[in-house]
Amino acid sequence: MRISSKRQISIPKHIMTAMNLEPGDEIDIRVENGTAYLIPIATIKIPRDQAWFWTKEWQEKEREADVDIAEGKVQNFESLEALMKDLHR
Repeated sequence: MRISSKRQISIPKHIMTAMNLEPGDEIDIRVENGTAYLIPIATIKIPRDQAWFWTKEWQEKEREADVDIAEGKVQNFESLEALMKDLHR
């Protein structure tokens, strides 16, 4: 392999196949005792329009909601009208 002027390399196909990598996958490079190791990073690919759900702030609110549900701090309504009436009181 040759390093380009932009410090880039191309990973040969046989290495991509052996490591089960595809274009767009993420890897980490670690250096130990002068040897570089490619380490695939397991990531979950989330559609852009759903990324809000996985923000730190949203996940904190999800955990708070889970605690409220577990502690029984919920109320069921028989209809949308009953819910709206409760919200407006």
